[in-house]
Amino acid sequence: MSSQQDDTVEQSDATESQHSQQPKFKLRLSRSKMNSILALCAIFISAASFYATYMQAKAAQEQVTAAERQLYAETWPWLQVSYSDYDIEAERSHMTVKVKNSGTGPALIKSMQFEYQDTQYDTLVALLNDCCNLDAYRTALKELQADNGDINYLKQFGWYVTSNPNNSLLADGNDLVLFSMVRSKFNNNLWEKIGEIAHDIEVNTCYCSLLKQCYTVNKASEVKKVANCSNSTQ
Repeated sequence: MSSQQDDTVEQSDATESQHSQQPKFKLRLSRSKMNSILALCAIFISAASFYATYMQAKAAQEQVTAAERQLYAETWPWLQVSYSDYDIEAERSHMTVKVKNSGTGPALIKSMQFEYQDTQYDTLVALLNDCCNLDAYRTALKELQADNGDINYLKQFGWYVTSNPNNSLLADGNDLVLFSMVRSKFNNNLWEKIGEIAHDIEVNTCYCSLLKQCYTVNKASEVKKVANCSNSTQ
């Protein structure tokens, strides 16, 4: 019995001796491999840092773009040219051609051109002189007024008012009268002649906002953005 126990102990010792003699596995990396791993880690960290910086810059740019769009929307002018031949409040025939700023910011009118029967004019007065002899009407009134200063012929016979819109600053919500004339017996023929052609006159306007954003607009109120107003209405 004792001999068997001794044999068992010897076998156990032999087994432990074999286990202790087995070589232990150790992970060893060469210096070049270690440098490669460190380089890859550095590249990964740099890429992650670059991506984070890119996303921050993109978000900041989007905020700036949104702010610019908001600013443009708050300062966007929109010009409209209108014609009417009756004053509802005064209940009388009163011809008026005016340009109104229906936008949200002031408009600097750079140029306004008028076209009738394929002929372009820099002012509405020049067009009316060519088609309707507006100067002759003005001259006749002035001569009457000069002959008799006791009577205000300009008021009695229907004087007209004109304005040159070029280089005018028009605030949002405001309008500028380009031509205005009250109908009378003295100017009835002139009135009818202008009224006949009024709807056939094309108007092209170039104007800029305070942020130097420039636009063109026609009689139909169709707006087009342009780089500047140099020859843009031609």
